[in-house]
Amino acid sequence: MAAIGSYLLWSAGAAIPLLRLDLDISRTLAGLHNIAVGISAPLGARLAVPLIKRFGREFVMRTMLLLMFIGVMALVTAPTIAITIPAIGCAAFSQTIVNAISLAQISHDKAPSMRRMMLQTGTQAVVGATAILIISASLHSNNGWRLPIILGALILTPISFYSIRKVKFIAPESTHQHPAAIFTRALKTRLVAFGAINSILEVGIGFWALDLLVSRNAPVALGALGSAIMSYGIATGRLSLAYFQPDPRLVMRLAISAIMVGLSIICLFEDPIITMAGLTVAALGIAPLFGMGAFRVSEGFTHAEFRISRYMIGASFCYGFAPFFLAIIFDNLGYVIGYALLIPVAIASYMLWKINGSEKNSPVSN
Repeated sequence: MAAIGSYLLWSAGAAIPLLRLDLDISRTLAGLHNIAVGISAPLGARLAVPLIKRFGREFVMRTMLLLMFIGVMALVTAPTIAITIPAIGCAAFSQTIVNAISLAQISHDKAPSMRRMMLQTGTQAVVGATAILIISASLHSNNGWRLPIILGALILTPISFYSIRKVKFIAPESTHQHPAAIFTRALKTRLVAFGAINSILEVGIGFWALDLLVSRNAPVALGALGSAIMSYGIATGRLSLAYFQPDPRLVMRLAISAIMVGLSIICLFEDPIITMAGLTVAALGIAPLFGMGAFRVSEGFTHAEFRISRYMIGASFCYGFAPFFLAIIFDNLGYVIGYALLIPVAIASYMLWKINGSEKNSPVSN
């Protein structure tokens, strides 16, 4: 369910830079869509638990899939941002709840293992990257970027509703085997900060990738292809970690190193092909961060829905507002300054990981 939702939301996210080009508006104005995401997605995360308690996981999942379909269709068919802004907010609200339920399903009896986190988020990234790749192919064949999103929504939504009939929805648990009392408020705050910074890195590097490539004289179709390749880099990194299960400390060192190398390439070279290479290297670095953040944060709460929804409140807030603030920087100071500012953010992520106690981490798969 989360993967199907990712097709719709990743394609909708890729549509924002394309929508900006179609409507001939500034990045800052287009960034208002991200403010809608930054408000509605945390709201969805906050309301996930009350909605599930009142109506149950299955009913909420069905309702949110329908709401996501409506939001995505409105986004790609509406002629003005007065409609597209609330449409993307509607889609983000529903996708956040779908993701929370899906992650809670795989962690109903204990804190989510890193392996399961990487498998799910990696699968989502594969589907999302494929959505962007299809958009690139559609642009290359002069069919526009809207057609793949509309067809995806029309085909995948009925499949989703049919698939739900085969899902055994697990009743939320009330207890947890892990002694959550050992997690102090200060540690929980640092863990949430770690997750938030990781989200800023992921969305900061990836959201404006297509626009970055177009600004460096790449055709729009090639820009979409570069964004898709970067997304496949994220998927490859996550699925590889799920398969090999390396030491988390090694993962963090390699991830932050890859991010800094990729960002340096983006800042130093203007050629669009080299820029694509830099984005892909950075993508391999940001690949594990969301799953590692969710894994660490989940250990601090005693209930699956609470664990996931609380983490996603901070993460989705950053997913929404980081592109908007970066758009202001890109419009006024340029891409080089904007991407260079992400390097100290990457360093801060690693420092938070160390402060939070990387030497005492649980195994990658618990």
